[in-house]
Amino acid sequence: MPSEGLVTPFLGALQACVSVLLTMCYGFAARRLNLIHETTINDMLGLGMKLLLPALLIVHLGEQLHLGTAMNYIPVIIWSVFYTTASIGLGHFLSRLLGLPQWVTPTCSFNNTTSLPLLLLHSLKSVGSLKLILRHGETASSAIDRAQNYFLVCGVISKTIAYIVGPKMLQDRGGSLSSPQERHRTASMLAEDEQLTEETSLLPQRAQEARTSAGNLIRRSTHWLGSLFTHRIKQELLAPFESPFADVAILCTIVGTVLGLVPSLHRAFFFDEEDGGIFNAWLTASIMNIGGLFTTLQIFMVGCKLGITFERMVAEGHSGRIPVKAITTVFVVRLVVWPALSVSLIYGLAKRTQLLGDDPMLWFSMMLMPAGPPALVISGLAELAQASETEKMVIAQTLMIMYALSPFVCFSITGALKASEEVLKGKL
Repeated sequence: MPSEGLVTPFLGALQACVSVLLTMCYGFAARRLNLIHETTINDMLGLGMKLLLPALLIVHLGEQLHLGTAMNYIPVIIWSVFYTTASIGLGHFLSRLLGLPQWVTPTCSFNNTTSLPLLLLHSLKSVGSLKLILRHGETASSAIDRAQNYFLVCGVISKTIAYIVGPKMLQDRGGSLSSPQERHRTASMLAEDEQLTEETSLLPQRAQEARTSAGNLIRRSTHWLGSLFTHRIKQELLAPFESPFADVAILCTIVGTVLGLVPSLHRAFFFDEEDGGIFNAWLTASIMNIGGLFTTLQIFMVGCKLGITFERMVAEGHSGRIPVKAITTVFVVRLVVWPALSVSLIYGLAKRTQLLGDDPMLWFSMMLMPAGPPALVISGLAELAQASETEKMVIAQTLMIMYALSPFVCFSITGALKASEEVLKGKL
């Protein structure tokens, strides 16, 4: 690829990354200027995970997933499971090899797979970088809608795996999570931290009862399935269904899938009114309006949350030594090793086989899925592990530094754009 062909997409990717970082910085500044209170931050983050993200899941899955595109999601599911599992193994190996703290393993294992990449996609659209991989006659908006769907599916899978193996990571450390009750408590607390809220449910009582009924239906079904296995295997199978996020995410994924794959429902909810879309103009549009709030609001609130973390670090007076070796390891794994592996592997599969179909946004999305800073669930693991205050401050420093370094993902974006463009040219 000629060097001049890299400059434009690189600058576009850099601008997109800086845009996301600035959005986070605005949230950080809002908290530092005391424009928003901690309880409000927690409430808004909880609202995003309990209401806005589920709405986004239902609308995007239902609209983009239909019988003609269903096969595109099989590679996404397989790839999400593979790279997350491989990340866990790599993180565990490096932690043992380099003598790193236990929390480095989940930090290397789970990256931000929802709000950050979704906002990056919108930023890439605004700078025009995605036109390199648009098919003839395709609009950037339709391409981004498909890419968002791929990332949402990946995010649900990644978080579900986190709820399965998170307790095991803590067990390796303290060995105190062997009972089902402790596993249930751990999964629930992990979900609370992922929502970043310390309050009770934001939903009114009737809505809570409806959600609880739906969650109980899922749990009864999975417990019946688990009864077919031994007690030990059943504990592992049912682990992800013990968390509030898993209840909502899995339920909304099922609803979105049904709305997409059942032709009559797909027509009623997502077609124009003259074509039979009786729910599109009012019900679907209202849910889409709510879901559209998730991406920017969540990144802004993450910045606010990092502002609270910074305040606590200053108040403590002893924030702990910056873990250079741990941060370097996480940086190399999440922003160097995985981007290089994913771009190379997906490029080879897309160019030489038909396994990944002919959608360039699918190739681009899969190349970027393993890249990016760690998910904030690591702070919940520190709480559950009863880490010292000094260690918690070190973990907070790590998260802040990794998100400050997040613009380095522009190299991954540039590589993914150019690789996808080359494959697309070869298939024309």
